[in-house]
Amino acid sequence: MDTANFFIVIIAITAVASIGIGSMVWAYVGAGSRAILFKEPIFNVISDQKNEALQQFQQGIVAFREGRYPAAIEQFTQAIQLAPTFAEVYHDRGLAFANLRRDDDATFNLVKASELYLERGDRASVTIVKQNLEALKARKQAREKAN
Repeated sequence: MDTANFFIVIIAITAVASIGIGSMVWAYVGAGSRAILFKEPIFNVISDQKNEALQQFQQGIVAFREGRYPAAIEQFTQAIQLAPTFAEVYHDRGLAFANLRRDDDATFNLVKASELYLERGDRASVTIVKQNLEALKARKQAREKAN
């Protein structure tokens, strides 16, 4: 094989590998990694939360509704830093993580939200969290069956 053919083969292999790797990266971190399980965030405003935390929460809600889940997670995280017992923020951050297929992070946040709801005696919200966790479990089981 002469030098020109050798370089053509190398270029072809590199192109095929790049397309394959690019597709995997897109599926993992890009739009292909989304599995919209929760279309709407929960939106309960608790009056005893700090004004700054409420603002971050509301900005997270806007980002969530626009499908900008990483931005929503960032806003929710900032709200948690300002008000660590703000159950609704953990709840919505869990839903955003679930929509990005980050199920372990979603589960952690949903369980934390449930604990905070229980501390304030909000059983109705705990029931909603249980339903969210069941939806995550069902999705995981469906994926396992497909594989």
